[in-house]
Amino acid sequence: MNSRRTADRAARFDRWFDYPRAASPSVAHDGRTVYFLSDRAGLPHAWQIDREGGEPRSFFGGAERVAGVLPNPGGPGAVVAVDQGGDEHYQLVLADEGGRVVRELTSEPSRIHRPGAWTEAGEFFFTSNERDVRFFDVYRVVPHDPGPVRRVRAEDALVDVLDAREGRLLLARANTNLDSDLLLRDGSSETVLLPHEGEVTVFDALLRGGRAYAAANPEREVAALFALALSGGSPELLAAFDGDLEHIAADRTGERLCLAYNDRGYSRLALFDLRRSELTPVDLPEPGVVGSLVAAPDGSEFLFPLSGASLGTDIFAVEAEHATLRRLSLPSVAFPGARTLPTVFEVRASDGLSVPSWSYEPEGPSRGTIVLVHGGPESQARPNFYPLCSFLLGEGYRIVRPNVRGSLGYGRSFVHLDDGRRRMDSVRDLMETVRALRDGATPVRLGEDERIGVFGGSYGGFMVLSSITTYPELFDAAVDVVGISNFITFLERTGAWRRKVREDEYGSLERDRDFLTSISPLHRADRIRTPLLVVHGENDPRVPLYEAEQIVTALERRGVPVEFLRYANEGHGLVRRENQREAYLRAAAFFDRHLARGG
Repeated sequence: MNSRRTADRAARFDRWFDYPRAASPSVAHDGRTVYFLSDRAGLPHAWQIDREGGEPRSFFGGAERVAGVLPNPGGPGAVVAVDQGGDEHYQLVLADEGGRVVRELTSEPSRIHRPGAWTEAGEFFFTSNERDVRFFDVYRVVPHDPGPVRRVRAEDALVDVLDAREGRLLLARANTNLDSDLLLRDGSSETVLLPHEGEVTVFDALLRGGRAYAAANPEREVAALFALALSGGSPELLAAFDGDLEHIAADRTGERLCLAYNDRGYSRLALFDLRRSELTPVDLPEPGVVGSLVAAPDGSEFLFPLSGASLGTDIFAVEAEHATLRRLSLPSVAFPGARTLPTVFEVRASDGLSVPSWSYEPEGPSRGTIVLVHGGPESQARPNFYPLCSFLLGEGYRIVRPNVRGSLGYGRSFVHLDDGRRRMDSVRDLMETVRALRDGATPVRLGEDERIGVFGGSYGGFMVLSSITTYPELFDAAVDVVGISNFITFLERTGAWRRKVREDEYGSLERDRDFLTSISPLHRADRIRTPLLVVHGENDPRVPLYEAEQIVTALERRGVPVEFLRYANEGHGLVRRENQREAYLRAAAFFDRHLARGG
Protein backbone atom coordinates (compact mmCIF):
# COMPACT_ATOMS: atom_id res chain seq x y z
CA MET A 1 0.00 0.00 0.00
CA ASN A 2 1.48 3.34 -1.04
CA SER A 3 2.03 6.15 1.47
CA ARG A 4 -1.00 8.19 0.31
CA ARG A 5 -3.37 5.24 0.71
CA THR A 6 -1.81 4.45 4.08
CA ALA A 7 -2.35 8.01 5.28
CA ASP A 8 -5.94 8.04 4.01
CA ARG A 9 -6.68 4.80 5.84
CA ALA A 10 -5.11 6.11 9.05
CA ALA A 11 -7.34 9.18 8.82
CA ARG A 12 -10.41 6.99 8.42
CA PHE A 13 -9.31 4.93 11.43
CA ASP A 14 -8.95 8.09 13.52
CA ARG A 15 -12.44 9.26 12.63
CA TRP A 16 -13.94 6.07 14.01
CA PHE A 17 -11.76 5.56 17.06
CA ASP A 18 -11.63 9.23 18.06
CA TYR A 19 -15.40 9.58 17.93
CA PRO A 20 -16.39 10.33 21.56
CA ARG A 21 -17.70 7.41 23.59
CA ALA A 22 -18.98 7.31 27.15
CA ALA A 23 -19.65 4.56 29.69
CA SER A 24 -20.43 3.92 33.37
CA PRO A 25 -22.09 7.19 34.44
CA SER A 26 -22.39 8.10 38.13
CA VAL A 27 -23.75 11.21 39.80
CA ALA A 28 -22.14 13.41 42.46
CA HIS A 29 -23.87 13.84 45.82
CA ASP A 30 -25.21 17.28 44.91
CA GLY A 31 -26.84 15.92 41.77
CA ARG A 32 -25.21 18.52 39.54
CA THR A 33 -22.18 16.65 38.17
CA VAL A 34 -22.08 13.40 36.21
CA TYR A 35 -18.91 11.34 36.06
CA PHE A 36 -18.28 8.86 33.26
CA LEU A 37 -15.50 6.87 31.61
CA SER A 38 -14.27 7.67 28.12
CA ASP A 39 -11.21 7.04 25.96
CA ARG A 40 -11.64 10.33 24.10
CA ALA A 41 -8.06 11.23 25.13
CA GLY A 42 -6.69 7.91 23.81
CA LEU A 43 -6.93 5.90 27.04
CA PRO A 44 -9.92 5.20 29.34
CA HIS A 45 -10.03 8.06 31.85
CA ALA A 46 -12.65 9.66 34.06
CA TRP A 47 -14.54 12.69 32.76
CA GLN A 48 -17.28 14.89 34.13
CA ILE A 49 -20.14 16.88 32.68
CA ASP A 50 -22.84 19.10 34.12
CA ARG A 51 -26.02 17.11 34.54
CA GLU A 52 -27.89 19.72 32.54
CA GLY A 53 -25.46 19.20 29.65
CA GLY A 54 -22.53 21.06 28.21
CA GLU A 55 -18.96 20.24 27.34
CA PRO A 56 -17.23 17.30 29.07
CA ARG A 57 -14.21 18.07 31.24
CA SER A 58 -11.35 15.83 32.30
CA PHE A 59 -11.73 14.63 35.89
CA PHE A 60 -9.08 11.96 36.51
CA GLY A 61 -6.47 10.81 34.01
CA GLY A 62 -2.77 10.22 33.80
CA ALA A 63 -0.62 7.58 32.14
CA GLU A 64 -2.83 4.63 33.10
CA ARG A 65 -6.43 3.64 32.52
CA VAL A 66 -9.25 4.37 34.94
CA ALA A 67 -11.67 1.49 35.52
CA GLY A 68 -14.27 3.11 37.73
CA VAL A 69 -15.48 6.25 39.54
CA LEU A 70 -17.72 5.94 42.61
CA PRO A 71 -18.78 9.31 44.05
CA ASN A 72 -19.48 9.70 47.76
CA PRO A 73 -23.28 9.90 48.16
CA GLY A 74 -23.01 11.89 51.38
CA GLY A 75 -20.52 14.57 50.41
CA PRO A 76 -17.65 15.55 48.13
CA GLY A 77 -15.07 13.18 46.72
CA ALA A 78 -15.02 9.95 44.75
CA VAL A 79 -13.19 6.63 44.85
CA VAL A 80 -11.30 5.97 41.61
CA ALA A 81 -9.91 2.60 40.46
CA VAL A 82 -6.71 2.54 38.36
CA ASP A 83 -4.43 -0.26 37.15
CA GLN A 84 -0.95 -0.36 35.61
CA GLY A 85 -0.28 -1.38 32.03
CA GLY A 86 -3.57 -3.25 31.75
CA ASP A 87 -2.66 -5.73 34.51
CA GLU A 88 -6.11 -5.40 36.21
CA HIS A 89 -4.43 -5.10 39.63
CA TYR A 90 -6.69 -2.18 40.49
CA GLN A 91 -5.66 0.24 43.19
CA LEU A 92 -8.16 2.61 44.83
CA VAL A 93 -7.64 6.30 45.55
CA LEU A 94 -9.85 9.02 46.99
CA ALA A 95 -10.06 12.04 44.68
CA ASP A 96 -11.54 15.43 45.53
CA GLU A 97 -13.99 17.29 43.32
CA GLY A 98 -11.13 18.62 41.22
CA GLY A 99 -9.77 15.13 40.52
CA ARG A 100 -6.75 15.54 42.83
CA VAL A 101 -5.66 12.52 44.89
CA VAL A 102 -6.50 13.08 48.55
CA ARG A 103 -5.59 9.63 49.80
CA GLU A 104 -4.32 6.32 48.46
CA LEU A 105 -6.72 3.78 49.91
CA THR A 106 -4.74 0.74 48.70
CA SER A 107 -1.08 0.36 47.82
CA GLU A 108 -0.40 -3.29 47.02
CA PRO A 109 0.24 -3.47 43.25
CA SER A 110 0.50 -7.27 43.23
CA ARG A 111 -3.11 -7.57 44.40
CA ILE A 112 -6.54 -6.66 42.99
CA HIS A 113 -8.92 -4.26 44.70
CA ARG A 114 -12.43 -4.30 43.29
CA PRO A 115 -14.48 -1.17 44.06
CA GLY A 116 -17.78 -1.87 45.76
CA ALA A 117 -20.09 0.71 47.34
CA TRP A 118 -20.32 3.72 49.64
CA THR A 119 -22.71 4.00 52.56
CA GLU A 120 -24.63 7.18 53.34
CA ALA A 121 -22.38 7.59 56.41
CA GLY A 122 -19.20 7.86 54.34
CA GLU A 123 -17.88 4.30 54.64
CA PHE A 124 -16.57 2.53 51.55
CA PHE A 125 -16.59 -1.24 51.08
CA PHE A 126 -14.55 -3.13 48.49
CA THR A 127 -13.11 -6.60 47.91
CA SER A 128 -9.50 -7.66 47.51
CA ASN A 129 -7.37 -10.80 47.20
CA GLU A 130 -4.67 -9.47 49.52
CA ARG A 131 -5.03 -12.38 51.97
CA ASP A 132 -4.89 -15.07 49.29
CA VAL A 133 -4.62 -14.41 45.55
CA ARG A 134 -7.29 -17.05 44.88
CA PHE A 135 -10.07 -15.39 46.87
CA PHE A 136 -11.68 -11.99 47.48
CA ASP A 137 -12.46 -10.74 50.99
CA VAL A 138 -14.50 -7.69 52.00
CA TYR A 139 -12.74 -4.57 53.34
CA ARG A 140 -14.02 -1.38 54.94
CA VAL A 141 -12.47 2.07 54.97
CA VAL A 142 -13.67 5.58 55.81
CA PRO A 143 -11.89 7.46 53.00
CA HIS A 144 -12.13 10.92 54.56
CA ASP A 145 -10.76 9.74 57.93
CA PRO A 146 -7.15 8.72 58.59
CA GLY A 147 -8.20 5.39 60.08
CA PRO A 148 -6.94 2.10 58.64
CA VAL A 149 -8.45 -0.17 56.04
CA ARG A 150 -9.96 -3.19 57.82
CA ARG A 151 -10.92 -6.61 56.56
CA VAL A 152 -14.49 -7.29 57.72
CA ARG A 153 -15.24 -10.57 55.99
CA ALA A 154 -12.99 -13.43 54.91
CA GLU A 155 -13.95 -16.59 53.06
CA ASP A 156 -12.24 -18.85 50.54
CA ALA A 157 -14.54 -17.61 47.79
CA LEU A 158 -14.91 -14.97 45.07
CA VAL A 159 -17.03 -12.17 46.54
CA ASP A 160 -18.09 -8.75 45.27
CA VAL A 161 -19.89 -5.89 47.03
CA LEU A 162 -23.01 -4.92 45.07
CA ASP A 163 -24.63 -2.38 47.37
CA ALA A 164 -24.39 -0.86 50.86
CA ARG A 165 -27.34 0.77 52.57
CA GLU A 166 -28.71 1.33 56.07
CA GLY A 167 -25.86 -0.59 57.69
CA ARG A 168 -26.27 -3.62 55.42
CA LEU A 169 -24.15 -5.04 52.61
CA LEU A 170 -25.41 -6.86 49.55
CA LEU A 171 -22.79 -9.35 48.35
CA ALA A 172 -22.47 -11.72 45.40
CA ARG A 173 -20.49 -14.93 45.88
CA ALA A 174 -19.50 -16.58 42.61
CA ASN A 175 -19.76 -20.35 42.52
CA THR A 176 -19.15 -20.61 38.78
CA ASN A 177 -18.99 -18.10 35.97
CA LEU A 178 -22.80 -18.19 35.75
CA ASP A 179 -23.90 -19.11 39.26
CA SER A 180 -23.91 -16.81 42.28
CA ASP A 181 -25.20 -16.67 45.83
CA LEU A 182 -26.78 -13.37 46.80
CA LEU A 183 -25.90 -12.60 50.43
CA LEU A 184 -27.14 -9.96 52.85
CA ARG A 185 -24.67 -9.04 55.57
CA ASP A 186 -26.18 -7.21 58.54
CA GLY A 187 -23.54 -6.65 61.20
CA SER A 188 -21.92 -10.03 61.71
CA SER A 189 -24.91 -12.08 60.52
CA GLU A 190 -25.54 -13.21 56.95
CA THR A 191 -28.61 -14.35 55.08
CA VAL A 192 -28.76 -16.08 51.71
CA LEU A 193 -31.40 -14.01 49.92
CA LEU A 194 -31.89 -16.30 46.95
CA PRO A 195 -31.45 -19.90 48.16
CA HIS A 196 -31.23 -22.30 45.24
CA GLU A 197 -30.14 -25.67 43.99
CA GLY A 198 -28.48 -25.74 40.64
CA GLU A 199 -27.57 -22.50 38.91
CA VAL A 200 -28.83 -18.95 39.34
CA THR A 201 -27.26 -16.11 37.36
CA VAL A 202 -27.54 -12.69 39.01
CA PHE A 203 -27.16 -9.94 36.42
CA ASP A 204 -27.74 -7.04 38.83
CA ALA A 205 -29.04 -6.44 42.37
CA LEU A 206 -29.53 -3.62 44.86
CA LEU A 207 -31.00 -2.73 48.26
CA ARG A 208 -33.84 -0.25 48.62
CA GLY A 209 -36.80 0.39 50.88
CA GLY A 210 -36.19 -2.56 53.19
CA ARG A 211 -35.98 -5.10 50.37
CA ALA A 212 -33.52 -6.35 47.80
CA TYR A 213 -34.26 -6.35 44.09
CA ALA A 214 -32.48 -8.71 41.72
CA ALA A 215 -32.27 -9.36 38.00
CA ALA A 216 -31.87 -13.15 38.19
CA ASN A 217 -33.08 -16.40 36.64
CA PRO A 218 -34.07 -18.88 39.38
CA GLU A 219 -35.81 -21.80 37.64
CA ARG A 220 -36.14 -19.67 34.51
CA GLU A 221 -34.58 -19.58 31.05
CA VAL A 222 -34.08 -15.81 31.23
CA ALA A 223 -33.55 -13.36 34.08
CA ALA A 224 -36.57 -11.49 35.50
CA LEU A 225 -37.13 -8.90 38.24
CA PHE A 226 -37.50 -10.34 41.73
CA ALA A 227 -38.12 -8.74 45.12
CA LEU A 228 -36.37 -10.44 48.04
CA ALA A 229 -37.28 -10.09 51.72
CA LEU A 230 -34.21 -9.28 53.81
CA SER A 231 -35.11 -12.07 56.21
CA GLY A 232 -34.89 -14.62 53.39
CA GLY A 233 -37.62 -16.78 51.95
CA SER A 234 -39.07 -17.26 48.49
CA PRO A 235 -38.47 -14.53 45.91
CA GLU A 236 -41.43 -12.56 44.58
CA LEU A 237 -41.59 -12.27 40.81
CA LEU A 238 -42.38 -8.66 39.86
CA ALA A 239 -41.80 -8.48 36.11
CA ALA A 240 -40.66 -10.83 33.36
CA PHE A 241 -39.56 -10.28 29.78
CA ASP A 242 -38.80 -12.34 26.68
CA GLY A 243 -35.06 -11.74 27.21
CA ASP A 244 -32.73 -11.34 30.18
CA LEU A 245 -33.26 -8.42 32.53
CA GLU A 246 -29.72 -7.04 32.68
CA HIS A 247 -29.68 -3.75 34.63
CA ILE A 248 -31.79 -2.24 37.40
CA ALA A 249 -31.66 1.07 39.26
CA ALA A 250 -33.89 2.46 42.01
CA ASP A 251 -34.74 5.91 43.25
CA ARG A 252 -33.90 6.84 46.84
CA THR A 253 -37.24 5.68 48.27
CA GLY A 254 -37.41 2.46 46.31
CA GLU A 255 -40.82 3.39 44.91
CA ARG A 256 -39.68 3.45 41.29
CA LEU A 257 -37.20 1.29 39.36
CA CYS A 258 -35.63 1.65 35.95
CA LEU A 259 -35.03 -1.58 34.03
CA ALA A 260 -33.04 -2.53 30.92
CA TYR A 261 -33.60 -5.90 29.31
CA ASN A 262 -32.25 -7.78 26.31
CA ASP A 263 -34.56 -8.20 23.34
CA ARG A 264 -32.72 -10.34 20.75
CA GLY A 265 -29.60 -8.23 21.21
CA TYR A 266 -31.18 -4.80 21.43
CA SER A 267 -31.84 -3.19 24.81
CA ARG A 268 -35.32 -2.18 25.90
CA LEU A 269 -35.87 0.33 28.68
CA ALA A 270 -38.81 0.55 31.09
CA LEU A 271 -39.85 2.30 34.29
CA PHE A 272 -41.51 0.21 37.00
CA ASP A 273 -43.73 1.85 39.61
CA LEU A 274 -43.65 -0.46 42.62
CA ARG A 275 -46.64 1.19 44.27
CA ARG A 276 -48.90 0.40 41.32
CA SER A 277 -47.00 -2.60 39.87
CA GLU A 278 -47.08 -0.58 36.67
CA LEU A 279 -44.54 -1.00 33.86
CA THR A 280 -44.02 1.91 31.45
CA PRO A 281 -41.90 1.29 28.31
CA VAL A 282 -39.41 4.01 27.40
CA ASP A 283 -38.72 4.62 23.72
CA LEU A 284 -34.98 4.91 23.08
CA PRO A 285 -33.87 7.55 20.57
CA GLU A 286 -32.24 4.91 18.37
CA PRO A 287 -31.82 1.14 18.60
CA GLY A 288 -28.83 0.16 20.70
CA VAL A 289 -27.47 -1.37 23.88
CA VAL A 290 -27.78 0.06 27.40
CA GLY A 291 -24.53 -0.49 29.31
CA SER A 292 -25.60 0.33 32.89
CA LEU A 293 -28.19 2.24 34.92
CA VAL A 294 -27.86 4.71 37.80
CA ALA A 295 -30.33 6.96 39.62
CA ALA A 296 -29.81 10.67 40.25
CA PRO A 297 -29.64 11.42 44.00
CA ASP A 298 -33.02 13.17 43.99
CA GLY A 299 -34.64 10.28 42.13
CA SER A 300 -35.98 12.48 39.36
CA GLU A 301 -33.93 10.85 36.61
CA PHE A 302 -32.12 7.66 35.68
CA LEU A 303 -28.93 7.89 33.66
CA PHE A 304 -27.49 5.34 31.24
CA PRO A 305 -25.00 4.99 28.39
CA LEU A 306 -26.57 4.00 25.07
CA SER A 307 -24.41 2.47 22.34
CA GLY A 308 -25.69 1.92 18.82
CA ALA A 309 -24.30 1.08 15.40
CA SER A 310 -25.87 4.22 13.92
CA LEU A 311 -25.58 6.34 17.06
CA GLY A 312 -22.14 6.02 18.64
CA THR A 313 -22.21 6.07 22.44
CA ASP A 314 -23.38 8.79 24.80
CA ILE A 315 -25.01 9.36 28.18
CA PHE A 316 -28.79 9.77 28.28
CA ALA A 317 -31.23 10.54 31.08
CA VAL A 318 -34.84 9.40 31.41
CA GLU A 319 -37.15 11.52 33.53
CA ALA A 320 -38.74 9.25 36.14
CA GLU A 321 -42.22 10.75 36.28
CA HIS A 322 -43.05 11.16 32.60
CA ALA A 323 -40.49 8.84 30.88
CA THR A 324 -39.08 11.64 28.71
CA LEU A 325 -35.50 11.30 27.42
CA ARG A 326 -32.70 13.75 26.96
CA ARG A 327 -29.08 13.46 25.81
CA LEU A 328 -26.51 14.96 28.16
CA SER A 329 -24.04 15.97 25.49
CA LEU A 330 -23.87 16.11 21.73
CA PRO A 331 -20.47 15.26 20.22
CA SER A 332 -18.81 18.24 18.60
CA VAL A 333 -18.02 16.11 15.52
CA ALA A 334 -20.45 14.42 13.16
CA PHE A 335 -20.98 10.68 13.34
CA PRO A 336 -18.29 9.39 10.96
CA GLY A 337 -20.27 6.88 8.92
CA ALA A 338 -23.54 5.86 7.36
CA ARG A 339 -26.43 5.55 9.81
CA THR A 340 -27.29 1.97 8.91
CA LEU A 341 -28.30 -0.90 11.17
CA PRO A 342 -27.17 -4.50 10.92
CA THR A 343 -29.56 -7.27 9.96
CA VAL A 344 -29.97 -10.70 11.53
CA PHE A 345 -29.84 -14.05 9.78
CA GLU A 346 -29.91 -17.57 11.19
CA VAL A 347 -28.23 -20.79 10.17
CA ARG A 348 -29.67 -24.18 11.08
CA ALA A 349 -26.83 -26.22 12.61
CA SER A 350 -26.45 -29.90 11.77
CA ASP A 351 -28.08 -30.84 15.09
CA GLY A 352 -31.05 -28.56 14.40
CA LEU A 353 -30.01 -25.62 16.58
CA SER A 354 -30.66 -22.14 15.20
CA VAL A 355 -27.47 -20.05 15.25
CA PRO A 356 -28.01 -16.28 14.76
CA SER A 357 -25.57 -13.76 13.27
CA TRP A 358 -25.51 -10.02 12.67
CA SER A 359 -24.58 -8.91 9.17
CA TYR A 360 -23.20 -5.48 8.22
CA GLU A 361 -23.08 -4.58 4.52
CA PRO A 362 -20.55 -2.10 3.08
CA GLU A 363 -21.84 0.75 0.96
CA GLY A 364 -20.23 -0.54 -2.23
CA PRO A 365 -19.24 -3.98 -3.52
CA SER A 366 -17.72 -6.13 -0.80
CA ARG A 367 -13.94 -6.60 -0.91
CA GLY A 368 -14.33 -9.70 1.25
CA THR A 369 -16.13 -10.89 4.37
CA ILE A 370 -14.69 -10.75 7.89
CA VAL A 371 -16.25 -12.85 10.63
CA LEU A 372 -15.84 -11.15 14.04
CA VAL A 373 -16.10 -13.71 16.85
CA HIS A 374 -16.96 -12.53 20.36
CA GLY A 375 -15.21 -13.67 23.53
CA GLY A 376 -16.48 -14.83 26.87
CA PRO A 377 -17.38 -17.49 25.81
CA GLU A 378 -20.63 -16.37 27.44
CA SER A 379 -20.70 -12.96 25.76
CA GLN A 380 -22.98 -11.86 22.95
CA ALA A 381 -22.47 -10.02 19.69
CA ARG A 382 -24.90 -7.11 19.87
CA PRO A 383 -25.73 -4.10 17.67
CA ASN A 384 -23.66 -1.66 19.71
CA PHE A 385 -21.19 0.94 18.49
CA TYR A 386 -18.07 -1.12 17.76
CA PRO A 387 -15.40 1.11 16.19
CA LEU A 388 -13.36 -1.81 14.86
CA CYS A 389 -16.41 -3.22 13.09
CA SER A 390 -17.28 0.20 11.69
CA PHE A 391 -13.70 0.82 10.56
CA LEU A 392 -13.42 -2.50 8.69
CA LEU A 393 -16.88 -1.99 7.21
CA GLY A 394 -15.75 1.41 5.95
CA GLU A 395 -12.75 -0.27 4.32
CA GLY A 396 -15.18 -2.17 2.11
CA TYR A 397 -15.48 -5.45 4.01
CA ARG A 398 -18.73 -7.15 4.87
CA ILE A 399 -18.84 -7.93 8.60
CA VAL A 400 -20.57 -10.96 10.12
CA ARG A 401 -20.84 -11.30 13.90
CA PRO A 402 -22.14 -14.75 14.92
CA ASN A 403 -23.60 -15.86 18.24
CA VAL A 404 -22.63 -19.51 18.34
CA ARG A 405 -23.93 -21.82 21.06
CA GLY A 406 -22.62 -20.74 24.45
CA SER A 407 -23.55 -17.09 23.88
CA LEU A 408 -25.67 -15.14 26.33
CA GLY A 409 -28.95 -13.58 25.28
CA TYR A 410 -30.80 -16.71 24.12
CA GLY A 411 -31.63 -18.35 27.44
CA ARG A 412 -30.05 -20.61 30.03
CA SER A 413 -30.12 -23.74 27.84
CA PHE A 414 -28.37 -22.08 24.90
CA VAL A 415 -25.51 -20.68 27.00
CA HIS A 416 -24.63 -24.16 28.33
CA LEU A 417 -24.56 -25.94 24.99
CA ASP A 418 -20.76 -25.55 24.71
CA ASP A 419 -19.82 -26.55 28.26
CA GLY A 420 -16.94 -28.92 28.92
CA ARG A 421 -16.77 -31.74 26.42
CA ARG A 422 -19.24 -29.99 24.10
CA ARG A 423 -16.68 -27.25 23.47
CA MET A 424 -16.07 -28.11 19.84
CA ASP A 425 -19.78 -27.91 19.02
CA SER A 426 -19.41 -24.12 19.12
CA VAL A 427 -16.50 -24.31 16.66
CA ARG A 428 -18.70 -26.44 14.41
CA ASP A 429 -21.36 -23.69 14.57
CA LEU A 430 -18.79 -21.23 13.27
CA MET A 431 -17.84 -23.59 10.45
CA GLU A 432 -21.45 -24.24 9.47
CA THR A 433 -22.25 -20.52 9.47
CA VAL A 434 -19.32 -19.82 7.13
CA ARG A 435 -20.19 -22.73 4.83
CA ALA A 436 -23.79 -21.51 4.67
CA LEU A 437 -22.46 -18.10 3.62
CA ARG A 438 -20.27 -19.66 0.93
CA ASP A 439 -23.09 -21.89 -0.33
CA GLY A 440 -25.58 -19.05 -0.65
CA ALA A 441 -27.82 -20.57 2.02
CA THR A 442 -28.34 -17.27 3.86
CA PRO A 443 -29.85 -13.91 2.90
CA VAL A 444 -26.26 -12.57 2.79
CA ARG A 445 -25.03 -12.83 -0.78
CA LEU A 446 -21.30 -13.18 -1.24
CA GLY A 447 -19.61 -12.27 -4.49
CA GLU A 448 -18.22 -14.93 -6.79
CA ASP A 449 -15.10 -16.45 -5.19
CA GLU A 450 -15.34 -13.96 -2.32
CA ARG A 451 -12.79 -14.66 0.37
CA ILE A 452 -13.55 -14.85 4.07
CA GLY A 453 -11.36 -13.93 7.05
CA VAL A 454 -11.87 -14.34 10.79
CA PHE A 455 -11.01 -12.05 13.71
CA GLY A 456 -11.52 -12.82 17.40
CA GLY A 457 -10.32 -11.77 20.83
CA SER A 458 -9.89 -13.71 24.09
CA TYR A 459 -12.15 -16.78 23.83
CA GLY A 460 -12.88 -15.47 20.34
CA GLY A 461 -9.13 -15.83 19.74
CA PHE A 462 -9.42 -19.50 20.70
CA MET A 463 -12.29 -19.81 18.22
CA VAL A 464 -10.05 -18.33 15.53
CA LEU A 465 -7.19 -20.74 16.27
CA SER A 466 -9.50 -23.70 16.70
CA SER A 467 -11.32 -23.06 13.43
CA ILE A 468 -8.13 -22.84 11.38
CA THR A 469 -6.81 -26.08 12.92
CA THR A 470 -10.09 -28.05 12.87
CA TYR A 471 -11.22 -26.77 9.45
CA PRO A 472 -7.98 -25.68 7.73
CA GLU A 473 -9.67 -24.70 4.44
CA LEU A 474 -12.42 -22.61 6.03
CA PHE A 475 -10.78 -19.17 6.19
CA ASP A 476 -8.41 -17.25 3.94
CA ALA A 477 -6.91 -15.10 6.72
CA ALA A 478 -7.11 -15.06 10.52
CA VAL A 479 -6.42 -12.57 13.32
CA ASP A 480 -6.09 -13.81 16.92
CA VAL A 481 -6.10 -11.19 19.70
CA VAL A 482 -5.20 -12.45 23.22
CA GLY A 483 -6.52 -15.91 22.38
CA ILE A 484 -6.08 -19.29 24.09
CA SER A 485 -3.84 -21.71 22.20
CA ASN A 486 -3.31 -24.37 24.89
CA PHE A 487 -5.97 -24.99 27.54
CA ILE A 488 -3.47 -26.74 29.82
CA THR A 489 -1.04 -23.83 30.05
CA PHE A 490 -3.90 -21.34 30.05
CA LEU A 491 -5.50 -22.87 33.13
CA GLU A 492 -2.13 -23.31 34.83
CA ARG A 493 -1.11 -19.68 34.28
CA THR A 494 -4.32 -17.64 34.29
CA GLY A 495 -4.94 -15.48 37.36
CA ALA A 496 -5.33 -17.73 40.40
CA TRP A 497 -8.67 -16.08 41.23
CA ARG A 498 -10.01 -17.10 37.81
CA ARG A 499 -8.93 -20.72 37.55
CA LYS A 500 -11.86 -22.34 39.38
CA VAL A 501 -14.61 -20.55 37.48
CA ARG A 502 -12.77 -21.15 34.19
CA GLU A 503 -12.48 -24.86 34.96
CA ASP A 504 -16.22 -24.95 35.56
CA GLU A 505 -16.66 -23.74 32.00
CA TYR A 506 -13.84 -25.46 30.09
CA GLY A 507 -13.00 -28.56 32.12
CA SER A 508 -10.71 -29.53 34.98
CA LEU A 509 -6.95 -30.00 34.78
CA GLU A 510 -7.33 -32.89 37.18
CA ARG A 511 -10.20 -34.71 35.46
CA ASP A 512 -10.17 -33.49 31.85
CA ARG A 513 -6.49 -33.04 30.97
CA ASP A 514 -6.55 -35.42 28.01
CA PHE A 515 -9.65 -33.78 26.57
CA LEU A 516 -8.28 -30.26 27.07
CA THR A 517 -5.08 -31.30 25.34
CA SER A 518 -7.01 -32.79 22.42
CA ILE A 519 -8.94 -29.56 21.72
CA SER A 520 -6.02 -27.17 22.19
CA PRO A 521 -5.10 -25.54 18.85
CA LEU A 522 -1.39 -25.71 19.70
CA HIS A 523 -1.44 -29.49 19.45
CA ARG A 524 -2.91 -29.32 15.96
CA ALA A 525 -0.80 -26.44 14.69
CA ASP A 526 0.60 -28.68 11.96
CA ARG A 527 -2.81 -28.39 10.23
CA ILE A 528 -2.71 -24.59 9.94
CA ARG A 529 -2.58 -23.31 6.36
CA THR A 530 -4.24 -19.96 6.97
CA PRO A 531 -2.08 -16.81 7.19
CA LEU A 532 -2.27 -15.64 10.81
CA LEU A 533 -1.76 -12.35 12.67
CA VAL A 534 -1.38 -12.67 16.47
CA VAL A 535 -1.79 -9.70 18.87
CA HIS A 536 -1.16 -9.87 22.63
CA GLY A 537 -0.40 -7.70 25.65
CA GLU A 538 2.50 -8.64 27.90
CA ASN A 539 0.55 -7.89 31.10
CA ASP A 540 -2.50 -10.01 30.32
CA PRO A 541 -3.66 -11.61 33.61
CA ARG A 542 -6.43 -13.62 31.99
CA VAL A 543 -4.83 -15.19 28.93
CA PRO A 544 -1.10 -14.87 29.59
CA LEU A 545 1.32 -13.89 26.82
CA TYR A 546 2.65 -17.46 26.72
CA GLU A 547 -0.47 -18.49 24.81
CA ALA A 548 0.56 -16.27 21.91
CA GLU A 549 4.24 -17.15 22.13
CA GLN A 550 3.53 -20.87 21.86
CA ILE A 551 1.43 -20.72 18.71
CA VAL A 552 3.72 -18.20 17.00
CA THR A 553 6.80 -20.34 17.72
CA ALA A 554 5.07 -23.48 16.44
CA LEU A 555 4.18 -21.81 13.15
CA GLU A 556 7.53 -20.13 12.67
CA ARG A 557 9.26 -23.50 13.04
CA ARG A 558 7.09 -24.90 10.26
CA GLY A 559 7.44 -21.89 7.99
CA VAL A 560 3.74 -20.99 8.09
CA PRO A 561 3.09 -17.25 7.52
CA VAL A 562 2.52 -15.62 10.90
CA GLU A 563 2.85 -12.05 12.16
CA PHE A 564 3.16 -11.23 15.86
CA LEU A 565 2.43 -7.92 17.57
CA ARG A 566 3.15 -7.77 21.32
CA TYR A 567 2.63 -4.74 23.53
CA ALA A 568 4.52 -4.14 26.76
CA ASN A 569 1.92 -1.74 28.19
CA GLU A 570 -1.26 -3.72 27.48
CA GLY A 571 -3.16 -6.48 29.24
CA HIS A 572 -6.23 -8.41 28.07
CA GLY A 573 -6.90 -6.53 24.87
CA LEU A 574 -5.80 -3.15 23.56
CA VAL A 575 -6.99 0.01 25.30
CA ARG A 576 -4.30 2.54 24.31
CA ARG A 577 -5.12 4.42 21.14
CA GLU A 578 -1.59 4.28 19.74
CA ASN A 579 -1.56 0.49 20.08
CA GLN A 580 -5.06 0.11 18.65
CA ARG A 581 -4.00 2.28 15.75
CA GLU A 582 -0.94 0.21 14.93
CA ALA A 583 -2.54 -3.21 15.44
CA TYR A 584 -5.83 -2.57 13.65
CA LEU A 585 -4.22 -0.77 10.72
CA ARG A 586 -1.91 -3.78 10.44
CA ALA A 587 -4.93 -6.05 10.57
CA ALA A 588 -6.66 -4.10 7.79
CA ALA A 589 -3.54 -4.29 5.63
CA PHE A 590 -3.29 -8.01 6.46
CA PHE A 591 -6.84 -8.60 5.23
CA ASP A 592 -6.11 -6.53 2.12
CA ARG A 593 -3.27 -8.87 1.20
CA HIS A 594 -5.20 -12.07 1.80
CA LEU A 595 -8.84 -11.24 1.10
CA ALA A 596 -9.23 -8.21 -1.14
CA ARG A 597 -8.87 -8.65 -4.86
CA GLY A 598 -6.18 -6.35 -6.14
CA GLY A 599 -4.91 -5.58 -2.58
